[in-house]
Amino acid sequence: MTQPLVTIGLVLFKGEHYLKPCLESLMAQDYPNLEFLFRDQNPNGEGRAYIEKELPAVFAKAKFEIGPNLMHSGGHNSLIRKMSGAYYLCASYDMWYSPDVISKLVEALEKPENAKVGTATPKLRFWDFEKAKAGDLGASLTNRFDSCGIAMRPFHHFTDLGQGETDSGQYDAGVKILGPSGALTLFRREALEDIKFEGGKNGPEYYDELIHYKNDVDMAYRLQWAGWPTVFVPQAVAWHERQAKNADQFTTLAGRIVKSRSEKSLWARESSFFGQEVMYAKDFRDRGFSLSVRIQTALYRLASIVFVALFERTLLKQFKLIDEKKPEILARRDAMKIRVPASEIEKLMI
Repeated sequence: MTQPLVTIGLVLFKGEHYLKPCLESLMAQDYPNLEFLFRDQNPNGEGRAYIEKELPAVFAKAKFEIGPNLMHSGGHNSLIRKMSGAYYLCASYDMWYSPDVISKLVEALEKPENAKVGTATPKLRFWDFEKAKAGDLGASLTNRFDSCGIAMRPFHHFTDLGQGETDSGQYDAGVKILGPSGALTLFRREALEDIKFEGGKNGPEYYDELIHYKNDVDMAYRLQWAGWPTVFVPQAVAWHERQAKNADQFTTLAGRIVKSRSEKSLWARESSFFGQEVMYAKDFRDRGFSLSVRIQTALYRLASIVFVALFERTLLKQFKLIDEKKPEILARRDAMKIRVPASEIEKLMI
């Protein structure tokens, strides 16, 4: 029986030093039915040129498009519109893939009991790229988690489940997650088509192109509301060199939040603040959550705004941008498919 076609979508922007090990691991997948779509968002097509010169076997198999930097959301949306597969692997270039990661993810989504599961997400472990660059690939593949998916707290703070922990199988029996990390997930095409926003400026939007940071949270939320949950597949493993440093050495939530904010660039902090506020408007506000969740979320949001007002006042200008974008935000909110009660979403909170 023919196995369903999987489209691998990769958005390139800088980071050419990752491409050789990354793409060689993608080409070594044991899954036989793959389509490779690459979008080069570098100013002068540097990613495509590098692959053509250094990885001719990859270049011969991939279809390329070159265009302006539409960020993660717009870049992947452009590729999704062109995909031929039944599944879309939203891939990253700063990653090394085990040979069976795609086959394990497809196997999970092909199970009859998962027919209404929208995405499958693997274990992501930290990739020590400096060791890989030095020639010791084995030593670079650590046993420390980068992400087991997006974990959500009742006050609407989101983290990568397990980040910084040693993998001792503690999540193999199942996890409660809102959805997959934006770094790597396998989407069912049917789910993507179901939740898309038709009114995008560049065509149908799957990821919300208003959002950069938190676009994976919004995507996960919209899939959950529409009845397309995520399955965590612990047998599928990839390794990720997270370019934004983590704060897992801090044991308290407050310490991790402050450390994370301090290490982000101004653009990243602005984008994250904007994305969080858009997520509140689309995915949380007036969605029928319990009084406890509404109070906790309101207090957390208030604390975040007070923190910004005291220490990061430049971020307050994002409220002006949100006001300018309000008609676009509301159009996307109104188009959302709401098929699941908030009580079911609350079961995913930890």
